Amino acid sequence: MANSPAARRTKIVATIGPATQEPEVLTEVLRAGVDVTRLNLAHGLTHTQRELVPSIRAIAAELGRVVGILADLPGPKMRTGPIEEGVVSIEEGHRLLLTHEDVPGTAERVSTTVDGLAKIVGPGDEIFFGDGSIVVTVVSSHGSEVVTEVKRGGLLRSRKGMHVPGSERKVEAFTQDDRDALEFACSFGVDFVGLSFVRDADDIRRARKYAAAHRHIPSFVAKIETRAAVDNLAEIVREADAVMVARGDLGIQMPLRNMPLLQKEIISTCNRAGKPVITATEMLESMTQSPLPTRAEVSDVANAVIDGTDAVMLSGETAVGEYPVETVKAMADIAVSAETLEAQQVEVTPALDDDPVSWAIARAAVHAAEDLNVSAILCPTRSGATARRVAAFRPRMPVLGLAHREETAGLLALIWGVVPFVAPFLPEGKVATEAVERAVAVARRANLVHSGELVAVVAGGPEPRAGSTDFVRIVAA
Repeated sequence: MANSPAARRTKIVATIGPATQEPEVLTEVLRAGVDVTRLNLAHGLTHTQRELVPSIRAIAAELGRVVGILADLPGPKMRTGPIEEGVVSIEEGHRLLLTHEDVPGTAERVSTTVDGLAKIVGPGDEIFFGDGSIVVTVVSSHGSEVVTEVKRGGLLRSRKGMHVPGSERKVEAFTQDDRDALEFACSFGVDFVGLSFVRDADDIRRARKYAAAHRHIPSFVAKIETRAAVDNLAEIVREADAVMVARGDLGIQMPLRNMPLLQKEIISTCNRAGKPVITATEMLESMTQSPLPTRAEVSDVANAVIDGTDAVMLSGETAVGEYPVETVKAMADIAVSAETLEAQQVEVTPALDDDPVSWAIARAAVHAAEDLNVSAILCPTRSGATARRVAAFRPRMPVLGLAHREETAGLLALIWGVVPFVAPFLPEGKVATEAVERAVAVARRANLVHSGELVAVVAGGPEPRAGSTDFVRIVAA
């Protein structure tokens, strides 16, 4: 395949923040291999974030690349308030009072953003701070104050996250901040929206309904980060457009020893359903301050790729890290190396109501392409569904998602093995033969395939039913 941009099949999602938001650095990060940019809206909407969306798109266009945009909603985040000196030592065995009053934090009393904390927790409940390094046990509550005993001490900094395992049913999952952030995301036409604190399929439906009122419905990424989400994994995967293994909060909600098996279970469930999945949190954390990853991090990224993840994600490493470009390059190198193992064919078992004819055609197309050792599988697509279905079976050859709308191409940026390509000059053919000829011509003009190479073309027929996949042709380019 000529000048293949598909040497790496696993996609890279990178969070854009202070370390990468300047145009020069952003350009280098995208050039290094970022497929989807992530905007973290947890700290509110800023002028810089509003400027980032058009900036990312302009830079991607200059580089001749399709880069998706993921806006991550804040969710019902529980946080501590400001600490008097910026940081305080919380001593094991001491009492710590949590209050909703706006007071500077000390070793004896810390404020929290949670107004009804006393109604959420009870005696014996554990509360985790930050990444779980500090743990307190609830002793009693009085009005808006909760008395705790420090079980595991440490240094507490201002505005750190708080986690109460099992409390997700007692809080509102889709907050006003989420609504504001989703409205922002819809107004800019982002490709993906990350839903925090998802508990069941209804949480996704609620967000989808709200987005529909704003004339743009992005693809929704359900973040698996609560015990309830694990319990309802099958229904969440079915309803979501994509899923994220959010290992940070999930590692607090669930025993850490269970995380490797949980990660494999979530990835496997998504693979079988034909839904894209992102593995996230602390993948190359040491590169926030180091130009090289640790051996354990290299193994972590490689194992996620081998497990079958569609994408691996960088958070603080690219948002605030000292080596964002080097981090992206390292992740790309690790992914390519891990992909040298023979990709395992995935037995996809989509929901019965998810167009079984289209899935059957996609499966047959991949089997034929493998048997005939074609150079590429071309997928002219209106909605992106054809390319997603074909890629779900993990073919050895690249899948070219030929989309005639930029919005569709952006969605394909997250899909394993798919090379998104915008082909605005690819109108629907009146018959299948015409659609095949035009798809091959587009791929040849873009230098994506060589003349004479054998390729498979998978697409929907000429009827205007977006999302259908009903024919496959094997032709010479």
